[in-house]
Amino acid sequence: MRGVWGYAVFVVLAVAVLSGGCTGDEKGPAVRDISVGEAHALIEKRGENSSFVILDVRTPEEYAAGHIGGAVNIDYYSPSFAAGVGALDPTNTYLVYCRTGVRSAAAAGIMAEKGLSDLYNMEGGITAWTAAGYPLV
Repeated sequence: MRGVWGYAVFVVLAVAVLSGGCTGDEKGPAVRDISVGEAHALIEKRGENSSFVILDVRTPEEYAAGHIGGAVNIDYYSPSFAAGVGALDPTNTYLVYCRTGVRSAAAAGIMAEKGLSDLYNMEGGITAWTAAGYPLV
């Protein structure tokens, strides 16, 4: 019986790989999930580089209440969100965050669909950022 199951698993995996359905990352290869510690290190390393963009996808009210220094705000809930991220420079690197990481993961997926390829999603969002003791402005 083990031979039949092993063969079935092999066939399913082969079909998935050959059809492009098994990428290993549901958001696509352009999006990398990173911790707040990794995000902080990335900001420290690349924060002065004009091709590195920190993107806050929370509402304008959430952004005004406190955000990561240097972050720009494009509201994920805005009807113009897809158009806004579609107008971004595809050669830049983007660190995307929200309150808890849910919106930013979805936003980064949309950004990847729009052709942006160097994307980081900060897991845990601003909630994890502040819990780690990192500053807001």
